[in-house]
Amino acid sequence: MSVFDWLETTRPYQYARVQMNKGLVDFLVRRTVADRAALQVAEVACGSGFAAHLMAAHRDVALSCAMDLNLDDYRQAAIPDFAAQFVLADLFAPPVLAESFDLVWNSSSIEEIPNPERAVACMAAMAKPGGLVFVGVPYKYGLAGLLGLFARGESKEWLGRNYSWAQLSALMRSAGLEPAGRKRYMLGIFIGILARKPHTEKNLG
Repeated sequence: MSVFDWLETTRPYQYARVQMNKGLVDFLVRRTVADRAALQVAEVACGSGFAAHLMAAHRDVALSCAMDLNLDDYRQAAIPDFAAQFVLADLFAPPVLAESFDLVWNSSSIEEIPNPERAVACMAAMAKPGGLVFVGVPYKYGLAGLLGLFARGESKEWLGRNYSWAQLSALMRSAGLEPAGRKRYMLGIFIGILARKPHTEKNLG
């Protein structure tokens, strides 16, 4: 077990993660509900699905889907009264219709996926025209970036890639998305960009 795997089991880390997810979910719902009600939302590569569970509790959210390749983290977390809909799904071949969701989002998984451009493009395909996509990743000029300079082996793999604001913005634009908001969170360890999917296909890049 790497030091980072051990860190995830500690109470302070778990508390910080819960508070981060609550704040992030509040931010996403506020920014999305401004345009529409009865939101249909999908958290992809969701792990335990805890954030999707929190999302489902919002009065403006009609459907919160938690999507992941397996149930391992979900079963291990054993979240009481799980409120989201857990869907076994490959992000690159999701078992849902295209343009089904008002918001498609992920925090802290894209940096571990070998082809992030394709991953974000698949997220964009799931969003409705005019809908939103959010991606949160470790910040290159924050604590994650600093640790990445010294990490080796499993620890470096656990941290994944880190991004500057410009790099994350370019990633979103590579999928034809237009950045519409940003958030720095969990003590500046992560940054996220909320981007809008154009209404017309001719604008997709």
